Amino acid sequence: MRAFTLIELIFVIVIIGTMTAVGFSSFKPKYLINDVNFIKAKIQEAQFLGLGYEHNNFGGGGGDANLTSGCIEIKESSLEENATNKNEVNYKLHVEIKVDDETDYDSDNSPTEVLCFDSKGRPHHTDFTTATLLTQQKVFSFKYSEKERLITIEPITGYAIITY
Repeated sequence: MRAFTLIELIFVIVIIGTMTAVGFSSFKPKYLINDVNFIKAKIQEAQFLGLGYEHNNFGGGGGDANLTSGCIEIKESSLEENATNKNEVNYKLHVEIKVDDETDYDSDNSPTEVLCFDSKGRPHHTDFTTATLLTQQKVFSFKYSEKERLITIEPITGYAIITY
């Protein structure tokens, strides 16, 4: 009767361990890419909601104007999606958000930037109470695990570009 030797068993265990390590390393979550694509989609959604919605022409009736339609706040707590029913899934961001130049800070000292789109899809710095048309590129930086991706918002067109 032939049996396996101890050396053969150790060799098989080492091979299985090596294959497992290679398998786990190839299935790392892609948090940075997923989060940046999610945020770009949210920016495009805000631009879509702003299209055709005339923010400064509500007639003389003094009706309630929704000045936040077409706006997005670039901040972790406002970008994460909260499920409204049990069939939806929450989305949790993993990236650290940094905004270029004129950044406002909230009470919890986290950076925030409001980006709004008018009825022609043009980007604005804030809401539509003042004329704040974006005249220069706006760059948002997202970091996760020593890697960085940028989303650049183009003036006039409002086109969002991901830079790797």
